[in-house]
Amino acid sequence: MQERSDVILERRTRTTGEEWFMSADDILDKKVINPQGDSLGEISDMRVSFPEGKVHYLVLKYGGTLGIGAKRFAIPPEAVIYRAGDDAFMVNIDEQRLKDERGFDEDHWPREADFSLIQSAGTIAPPTREEAEAVKRQEAPPPEVVRTETVETRPRRR
Repeated sequence: MQERSDVILERRTRTTGEEWFMSADDILDKKVINPQGDSLGEISDMRVSFPEGKVHYLVLKYGGTLGIGAKRFAIPPEAVIYRAGDDAFMVNIDEQRLKDERGFDEDHWPREADFSLIQSAGTIAPPTREEAEAVKRQEAPPPEVVRTETVETRPRRR
């Protein structure tokens, strides 16, 4: 019997745009918001694995005053997009979830990102010019402009 899987996270990527990069200095201390516009905190750190040199997660620092009492969450970089207009990162996390969760202790960093924080109800991506014009016309953008890819799937629990 074949086991079924549920999509945990999907990401929309542009297939006609240019590739670009950000330095760690550009990422750290950057504001993080959700699609509802709630401020979720800032990126305070990141975890890189070696020898592969892959960013395993970004650290979202939420709450606290002057750095005291803040919670830290390990969020997958695949779930984060940069919104240049807002000069912020966007991630699909409900703010109430961050209020309810404990986060991780600064002395005990997790090995992997916490995909369970991400709401998988829909994909998020900054609109391209073509997408924005298509929304105005109420039609889908051409398939060569946007591709939806599955980032992670997990076996469905029964």
